[in-house]
Amino acid sequence: MSDVSTRRLGDRQVFPVGLGAMPLSSADLVQDRDRAVATVHAALDAGVTHVDTALIYAPSPDQAGHNEALVAEALRTWGGDASQVLVASKAGLRAGPDGVVRDASRDGLRRMCEQSLAALGRDQVDVYYLHRHDPALPYAEQVANLLALRDAGLVRQVAVSNVTPEMLEVALDVAGGPDDGGVVAVQNEFSPRFRRDPGVMTTCEERGIAFVPWSPFGGASQAAEVGSRYAPFAEVAEAHGVSAHQVALAWLRALSPAVVPIPGSSRPATIEDSVGAARLALTPEDVERLSATRPEGSSQFPDDEPAPPLR
Repeated sequence: MSDVSTRRLGDRQVFPVGLGAMPLSSADLVQDRDRAVATVHAALDAGVTHVDTALIYAPSPDQAGHNEALVAEALRTWGGDASQVLVASKAGLRAGPDGVVRDASRDGLRRMCEQSLAALGRDQVDVYYLHRHDPALPYAEQVANLLALRDAGLVRQVAVSNVTPEMLEVALDVAGGPDDGGVVAVQNEFSPRFRRDPGVMTTCEERGIAFVPWSPFGGASQAAEVGSRYAPFAEVAEAHGVSAHQVALAWLRALSPAVVPIPGSSRPATIEDSVGAARLALTPEDVERLSATRPEGSSQFPDDEPAPPLR
C-alpha cells in the first residue's frame, strides 16, 4: 500500500477516490433513508472529500432533487467538518411529459440550478456539470449558458459531462480551463467495460482538469462481475490480496494523475474497500496487463437516442 496523495479538482485538493451518490436514490433504498445517510457518513469518515450527485438522480424523474436532498441531510448530520467536502451536481436533464428530456437552455439551466440549490440547502454549488448534450442547441451555446450560472454566483465552478474530444475542445474554447476560471472537471464513462475517447483523459491531464470516470466498474448490471468478466483484474487482485473492484479503481487512478473515480455504494460496508484503492499501488506491469484487456462496451446513449433515465 502507498501513502494517499490528493488530486486536484478545480480550486480544491480532494481525496483521490470520491463517492458517487446516485445509487442511494435507487428504489430499494427509498424506504431505508437511514442506511443511505449512513453510507455517506461512512465515506466521509473514511476520508472522502468529494461527493457527486445530480438533480435528476431520483427514484423517478418527477422526484428531481431526491439525491441532492439526501446528500445535504448526510452532510448536515455528519459529525465532521462538512465545509471541507466538495459537492458536485449536474443540470441539463429534467422531467418532461414523456420522461426525461435534455434542456441546456439558459432559462432551463437556471431553473434546474435553483432547484439544486434548494435541495442542497446551499447558496452556491461547488462544482456544477452540464450533464448531457442538448441536440437542440450548439454546444458552445450550452457551455455559455452554464457559465451564466457561475457569473450569477449560483455555482462556484463549472464542468462538463459525457463529452467527446470535439465537445471538450469547444467547451475549452468557450470557457477555458481551471486556470481561466472555466472547465474544472470532465465526467465521462470509463471502466474495464468502456474506454472510448481516451484522448479526453489526455487533454484533462494536460490542462489540469479532473477526469471523473462514472460507472468505474462498468455499470450497475456488471459491477459485481469485474473479476469474472476480466480475469486479469481477478488475478492482480489475488496477487495483492484485495478485491477486483479495488484493483479496478487503482488501475483507473494509475492511468493519469487527473483521474478521480467516483464509485457508487449503497451500503456502508462497501465503502472501506473502495477507499482502499487510494492506497493500493499497482506495478507498471499490473497496469499494462489490465489495460490490455478488451473492453466489451460501446456508447450506451448516442446523441440521437433519448436521454437515459438517470445518467
